[in-house]
Amino acid sequence: EILNDNRTCVDIDECVRNISGCNQNCTNTNGSFFCSCYPGYEILNDNRTCVDIDECVCNIGGCNQNCTNTNGSYFCFCHPGYEILNDNRTCVDIDECVRNISVCNQNCTNTNGSYFCSCYPGYQIQDDNRTCVDIDECTHNTSGCNQNCTNTIGSYLCSCYPGYEIQDDNRTCVDVDECIHNISGCNQNCTNTNGSFFCSCYPGYEILNEYRTCVDIDECVRNISGCNQNCTNTNSSYFCSCY
Repeated sequence: EILNDNRTCVDIDECVRNISGCNQNCTNTNGSFFCSCYPGYEILNDNRTCVDIDECVCNIGGCNQNCTNTNGSYFCFCHPGYEILNDNRTCVDIDECVRNISVCNQNCTNTNGSYFCSCYPGYQIQDDNRTCVDIDECTHNTSGCNQNCTNTIGSYLCSCYPGYEIQDDNRTCVDVDECIHNISGCNQNCTNTNGSFFCSCYPGYEILNEYRTCVDIDECVRNISGCNQNCTNTNSSYFCSCY
């Protein structure tokens, strides 16, 4: 513009006079000016208007997983189960098991972006996928016990009825032959039965009330000998004689 002397020309500062039309930054130059934009913006073809650069559109802004555009900038964020590093771009898996944030009742296995809980042998996981409860193998009939089953925490044990003994598999019960093992206590004859036994006596003997001991029957005293005159008792028998 010309000064009052009508001779001297000086530069017009379009920026100071706010006549540049720049949307954001304005830089004056001799005889002109130029517009520029804040970081995160780019200028349009009119060389005045600034619009936001969507960094997410181009290679998701360098984000490792998710990118959200904002005015003049952007930010990265991670999928559930991941956390962002100090570079604000890289996502790494959160090990919920190591950090003890899984709430697993027993076993915890980390996976990419998540984890899963599991139980010790003899336990089963509940609907919450975290809590383990004891499996009652006896009630569920999964113990394989041949006779008695007793549930324990996380396991069970098999046992047998009286007169039976458990095998090396800790499940199968077989009859104890008290007669062969000589543990019956029978005084004379022993007959094994399933889970038990019974004692009996030779001819001429009878068993006592404890069902094990055999004693001689005195046929003479009981008057069952049939002798006509004298009767002499012997072990398991007797003989007759005359006057």
